[in-house]
Amino acid sequence: MYYEVDLTKYKNKNTKNHLVFNSFNFSPFQLKAIEYELDNFKDSFGKSWKEFDIKELEYRMKNNWTMFLFGSGRTGEIILEGWSFIDWNYKYPYLKNRYVCPDFRGQGLGTELMNCRFNYLKNNNHNIFYGFVEDWNKPAIPILQQEGIWKEIQKSDIYR
Repeated sequence: MYYEVDLTKYKNKNTKNHLVFNSFNFSPFQLKAIEYELDNFKDSFGKSWKEFDIKELEYRMKNNWTMFLFGSGRTGEIILEGWSFIDWNYKYPYLKNRYVCPDFRGQGLGTELMNCRFNYLKNNNHNIFYGFVEDWNKPAIPILQQEGIWKEIQKSDIYR
């Protein structure tokens, strides 16, 4: 289901520390953690997603995408917790690919990933965004509905 959300009345929320990337400029430690997770990439139902790899990540980062990365660790290592993207190649920003690493699921990180993107959009004067929710991911809809004016749209509505 494609949707549009109006964040005009949204108030920024505190979120945990995260990194924002607008180009393929990851540290070797970040890249190693991302590669590891992509090599073992499974959705919450255990399905592998081999079509998303480092080459796809590099393509996205060279083609007007923003990546939000949550992780923790000491100098020289990173424990990856999750990531999400905004694709800027549409009429309005398009939120894509929210992923929480298996060890961190059920701890509210998915909501944190949504809120950091909402904050980023508001801080950069974007009140409208698009997204897509898979039929199996209906629990994500209430998060979106509570943060703005939600409306279902057709896929053709998202193009410039």
